[in-house]
Amino acid sequence: MKRALLLLILGSVLSGCGAETTAAGPTTPPSYKASVLADHPVAYWRLDEATGTVMADATGNGHDGIYAGAFSLGQPGALASDDDSSVGFDPAGGAATVASSPSFQVNKVSIEIWINKRANTEYGAYVSKNFAPGDVAGTGWFQLLNDHHSGRLALRVTEDNATLVSSRLLGLNTWYYVVATYDGATAKLFIDGKLDSSIAIAVTPKQTADPLYIGRRADGLFNNAILDEIAIYPTALSSDRIAAHWRAASAR
Repeated sequence: MKRALLLLILGSVLSGCGAETTAAGPTTPPSYKASVLADHPVAYWRLDEATGTVMADATGNGHDGIYAGAFSLGQPGALASDDDSSVGFDPAGGAATVASSPSFQVNKVSIEIWINKRANTEYGAYVSKNFAPGDVAGTGWFQLLNDHHSGRLALRVTEDNATLVSSRLLGLNTWYYVVATYDGATAKLFIDGKLDSSIAIAVTPKQTADPLYIGRRADGLFNNAILDEIAIYPTALSSDRIAAHWRAASAR
């Protein structure tokens, strides 16, 4: 009896060893576009147009912009994981404008952008709105621009007050992933997924019906750069989400 029971158990074990098992496949990471949209930007311009002058908003919120002046569509894009194109902006008047909206009239913000500088243009602007001279708190919105022509970036929270300058130098003809954030108390610059610099400042940006500019400021300051994948958020993205976007962009 014991011998029969032992043989039965041994047979069950051996038959189980031969059973097929299905291994879980690798999980496909989200695309860069999906990662951006998951964080609910109010506007997201992929700058992948092949023709025309409309800069399409990928969020579906209707914040399309208009290219004007000296711009070049169809430039090689920034993303290793995506073959879409980018746009070159020339200092001889190349820029894009987006009509103002309550969605842009925020006191907290994240400006996300891919930058490939062709020259260190003096104070060349990347994203700006509500520019008003005067060096007085509350006289402007947020500005992301070159710091003089030093090779560094600058984030201004209301005109010239509390200018945050990047520690890192941005070389020419190289793509950089840049995120500028302000949470109502601290301004931060992230470069290639990592915190570069920060400064404490408490101000209230001016809100007007002025358009949002890409590649220039209202008073000029045209840039000389190729830009890609620009998004505006009504919150300060966390360092974890910024790192997640960077990883999604780097995935092949």
